[in-house]
Amino acid sequence: MRIGIIGLPQVGKTTLLKILTSGHARAPHDAAPHVGVTRVPDPRLDALAKIYQPKKVTPAQLEFLDGPALTNEPEKDAVALAHFRQVDALAHVVRLFRDPNVGHLPGEVNPARDIANLETELVWVDLDTASKRLEKLEREMKKARAPEAEHEHSALVKCRERLAAATPLRAVTWTPEERRLLRGFMFFTAKPLLQVLNAGEEDAARLAELPRTFRLEALRNQPAVGVTLICGKIEAELAELEAAEAAELRASYALQDSPYERLLPELLRALDLVTFFTVSEPECRAWLAHRGTTALEAAAQVHTDFAERFIKAEVIPWDQLVATGGLAIARAEGKIRLEGKDYGVEDGDVLYIRHAAHK
Repeated sequence: MRIGIIGLPQVGKTTLLKILTSGHARAPHDAAPHVGVTRVPDPRLDALAKIYQPKKVTPAQLEFLDGPALTNEPEKDAVALAHFRQVDALAHVVRLFRDPNVGHLPGEVNPARDIANLETELVWVDLDTASKRLEKLEREMKKARAPEAEHEHSALVKCRERLAAATPLRAVTWTPEERRLLRGFMFFTAKPLLQVLNAGEEDAARLAELPRTFRLEALRNQPAVGVTLICGKIEAELAELEAAEAAELRASYALQDSPYERLLPELLRALDLVTFFTVSEPECRAWLAHRGTTALEAAAQVHTDFAERFIKAEVIPWDQLVATGGLAIARAEGKIRLEGKDYGVEDGDVLYIRHAAHK
């Protein structure tokens, strides 16, 4: 899963990347975004690893891209946004701290305006994409009409209508066929969005109050939108410390938890992801998958051969496996279910894929 970090200049985009990757981000070349990978902590994986004592424990991972800042200048921003066409979600860093060098007035803080401006810009970029494709498609349909083209046309007209009404596509209900037809356009407003509210040091002890202070509570009610808060300046410093020292300093600022505990659950919720596990003595591993992923698709994620030679999936919730002490005991006690290729994987499932041997 790839998440693009976007925002205005000097809001803390690079600070967020530093927090998430403990400073271990890289830039492939000068023109490319900085890239960092973060592991997703999961106590369920830790509990499973205690049973198997594997040689390797592999948490789920998320990749973050920090590209050029946006400026509310359409031509410049079109270049900046091009880096994020293929990401799975967007993390929008919003400034809550006062800075005399930022804003229309010295020290001005207006997160609601910044959020609205960003959404409007993304809507207009998507509207332009949909309109241009419709123009081309309509020229093609005058020469020859095909069912697939007509279906695409209908879906794009729906896109154009919603976008013209300033409705982000993530808030629109789509049929599975419409989603398939629109997937290749990689619309920005169709991507899940995490609003990362970056507070100043003076507000570290009252992060939970800030959405109400700035009248942003309604953000949490929007489809495929998550909201989290960070205290960027402090937490970037904590990211460079050893765990014990970081915990002590965090307590001195009255920060109740780590940014991982605040940010990652909200991001996974906005992405509508579930976590499943595979376990063995060589490796215990967590995998992220979109809700509704089938057992066959999960098998392909683990290994393409497993999907090609799929027979059945043995399934047990992680807590039941921990309680029984292992797959062998769980089988003996009849705790494991056999599911077919169309089974919808649920959060916390442990999967063992049965597959045919190579011929």
